[in-house]
Amino acid sequence: MASNRQTTDSFEIPARPPSTNSPGQTERLYTNHFTCILDNNISLYQYHVAIEQLDIKSNMWKECENRSQCASMMQSMISSHQLIPNIFVWYDERKCLYSTAYLESQIKLATNNRHRLNIKSLVNQWKTNDINDYIYNRTKIYPNDAVRIIEILLKRSLQDRIKVVKNKCYFLNKSPIQLDNGFEQRYGFIQTLNLSSRKITLNIYTKLTTFYSNISLLDFIERQIGSNRIPTNHDYRRLNNLLKNCIIITQQSRWKTEYDFDRFDSRCPNEISLEKGDLLTDYYRDKLKIKLTKLNYPCVQVYRRDYDHPCHLPLEVCRIKEWTVYDETLRHTHECGKKIPSPEERYYEIKDTLQECNYNTNVLCQNIGFHVVDEEMLQFNARILPEPYIRSDLYHYSRINNGRIFLDGHLYVPKPILALGITYIGTYFKENKYYFRNFADKLVETLKRYNIYESHEEYVVEPVFEEIDEYFSSMVERNCHFIVCVMNENYEDNLTQLRVNIKKCGTLIYGIMTQCVLFSEITSDEKSLRSLCENLVRKINHKNGGINTIVDLTSALNNRKFSKDFLMFFGADVIHPTNITWQRPSIAAIVGSGNSSCSTTAVRVCKQYPKQGKCSIETILGMKEMVYELLQYYKEMNGTYPNKIIFYRDGVSDGQFIKVLEYEIPAIRHAFDQIYGEKVNHPLLTFIIVKKRHYTRFFTYHPNGNFRHTKSKKSSEETDNMSIGCVIDTTIVHPYQHNFYLNSHNAYQGVNHPPLYHVLLDEISFTVDELQLLTYHLCFTDPRSIATEAIPSVVHQADLAALNARDLFCNDEKSSTVNTINQNRIIHNPTLDVLDYEILHVHENLKNKPVFN
Repeated sequence: MASNRQTTDSFEIPARPPSTNSPGQTERLYTNHFTCILDNNISLYQYHVAIEQLDIKSNMWKECENRSQCASMMQSMISSHQLIPNIFVWYDERKCLYSTAYLESQIKLATNNRHRLNIKSLVNQWKTNDINDYIYNRTKIYPNDAVRIIEILLKRSLQDRIKVVKNKCYFLNKSPIQLDNGFEQRYGFIQTLNLSSRKITLNIYTKLTTFYSNISLLDFIERQIGSNRIPTNHDYRRLNNLLKNCIIITQQSRWKTEYDFDRFDSRCPNEISLEKGDLLTDYYRDKLKIKLTKLNYPCVQVYRRDYDHPCHLPLEVCRIKEWTVYDETLRHTHECGKKIPSPEERYYEIKDTLQECNYNTNVLCQNIGFHVVDEEMLQFNARILPEPYIRSDLYHYSRINNGRIFLDGHLYVPKPILALGITYIGTYFKENKYYFRNFADKLVETLKRYNIYESHEEYVVEPVFEEIDEYFSSMVERNCHFIVCVMNENYEDNLTQLRVNIKKCGTLIYGIMTQCVLFSEITSDEKSLRSLCENLVRKINHKNGGINTIVDLTSALNNRKFSKDFLMFFGADVIHPTNITWQRPSIAAIVGSGNSSCSTTAVRVCKQYPKQGKCSIETILGMKEMVYELLQYYKEMNGTYPNKIIFYRDGVSDGQFIKVLEYEIPAIRHAFDQIYGEKVNHPLLTFIIVKKRHYTRFFTYHPNGNFRHTKSKKSSEETDNMSIGCVIDTTIVHPYQHNFYLNSHNAYQGVNHPPLYHVLLDEISFTVDELQLLTYHLCFTDPRSIATEAIPSVVHQADLAALNARDLFCNDEKSSTVNTINQNRIIHNPTLDVLDYEILHVHENLKNKPVFN
């Protein structure tokens, strides 16, 4: 997906303010964009087509729906991308065929006489001029379709040499990296066109993706548990997580029919009856002529695509489909031992990929005059913004070193904990008693040094919900204000459930603030233990209502128009499970600051879901109610409402800008109506999209290892990451709208991934420098963090709040196994009337406390 795409004509997105060309330090950068040119006056035709196959029984032509089958049939009907000599075509594997020449409606029969291409009608046509007119500012209408067609052409130009999986391309001549645990890894790449001022660039990004190995399900299980045995209950819970939504194929379908893995059933094949009363073992023996031998293994519950009800399959007939991607977003990457390439390795991977693609000699690319001008990455100078001043005391400025923020024994507002509990919740206390007591002593010593200690008691609790619930109930009677919970369990999923039980009791039932610590993080090493306790002080003081630091935002807002303002900062995000249903909802979180320095915050969360079926929901449905409550929180903290609001919205792609403009910003204004009344009294609103899902990366080059001190690590490699504070607002950004890349953090592994900020509304009328510097300085305001964040703290806190709220409110294991009619029905392009939401509430004591951070 190109990163500079115009998405709507009905709303006026702000133009980029004039550049002030502010002086300052600069850095020479390379980016994974390559300059391209495109011939003018090339027509681009789109046709509605169908790939049809002859049904032998009925002797009738039926449309083929399987994408991979359609692609292979199309390849068998054309030669060298030509439908007929000198008529070049390319296909999207769905219902669209593209060409640079006009085609009459026709039917082309395959040589086997069993497949045919049915060209039904011309849908539309464009010209390459649409792209060139846009980059030269002769039109402001973004050529979405023309760009999309050329991006499809680039993929199809490599179709004999690549496999496309989830928009990533993998060269077939590159063998996968085989792992020992049932996974394999492949280097893939993504290619998108980027349109900026007077320039077309090809953005190439490489990525190491983890796949399931194409092996039997029994083999996968054996590799995961390390032996040929029946898995334990703990094994099954872990395997359920690893295999969730994995695609399974079966022996009886000749490895063709696909099923989505749901979970392991507790029953074996001879314990499951079909609707007609036959046992599963009898059905396989009598109907399918397959004798089952692994009768002590449980079956798996799966769903066939677009079917409402689950079915059950014996393990021994199941195989994992080749090219099935392991969904790392919901799981831990250490499960498959993922390697993270260094900046230098990534740089050469991208360069090698471009050379391997070799677009300039490809006949399909030549057909539209597409040419990569330079195989070296695009180069330009970027500005480096100054760091903010940070106070950790009225008279003390915090040290900042390469993005790390040092308190040096100071807190801006230390708030003592009147009654503190330090509690071991877990197994093996006797064996770990010494380490726990040593940790408690060191923590108390650190709390005293920062002036936030009054008194404490130490406790030991068994890791079962009933014991935890009873303990929290007793702590309410003791008037306890805060509990540090040291968690210890044998398995990771047990630790996850233990944390949920602790947070459920503290956050929902009894209203006591908690801070969880993994026992595995507690060491006998004095330096490591001191560092752990220093980090805990930040979190504890913040959760208890204190203020760790104050970031001086006046340097970013050094203008009279801000001197008497009450500023409020918002951050918002939505997270999604793989399949969104009412049982597995999306979680939306909005964080609002409690003052103009963004040193205190409160959060509101809601769950949102389709009333039936499943669909993706990016719009925040509870926006009005949550913004209203957070404005009330600001009033409680300051005695007045804000008059200027800066709203950072995460998780929105270019194609979803219209939904934000049509629903979310009006919802915010409805909240203003309830509080401020007439529009003339409303606060000024600036609304900024924070886009993390893009494929642009930046590199610096320092020959002979001549590195700057701002680099992420010492290395002998000459290619490294960009500096902290680098801002890019030229060369590859939108030709006239206001967007910019900003790097505000160090990447200690891999390549920095700076967000792309895009301004959708700016009633405050920031200058370019003001908004960039304000955004950068807000990345230093996270009270829990020892270093600057990659995004403004209100957005990062919203990300964390959504994740933690999901664990707290939607962690019921039964929710993933209970299924209702129409659950698997996919709703395409859902409207708001098929969706619902619910604001989620915590205990009244913690309503405006950072419980989800």
